[in-house]
Amino acid sequence: MSLSIQIPEDRAARYQEQAEARGLSVERWILEIADQNAPDRSIALLQKTDPKEWARQFRAWADSHNPDLPVLSDEAMSRECIYPDQV
Repeated sequence: MSLSIQIPEDRAARYQEQAEARGLSVERWILEIADQNAPDRSIALLQKTDPKEWARQFRAWADSHNPDLPVLSDEAMSRECIYPDQV
C-alpha cells in the first residue's frame, strides 16, 4: 500500500530534524510513530520471537520521550517519601 499525505512546510522541517536526530528517514520515523500508536504485535510476542526487533522498538519508544523533562529529586524518590506511614 502506498500513502501520500500533505505536510505543511514548517512541520516538515521539524519532522526532518526529529528523524535525523534518530538517524532515520522521515518516512521511517513517521512509520515508527504510527506503529507505536497502532501496534500489530504485543511486546510479549516480540520478546519471544525477535529480540533485536523488540530492542529496536524499545529504544525507539525510550527515545520518543522528552529528555528535557525534570527528574524527581532524591528526596522525592526516597523510601520515606514514597511510604510515609511505614517509617
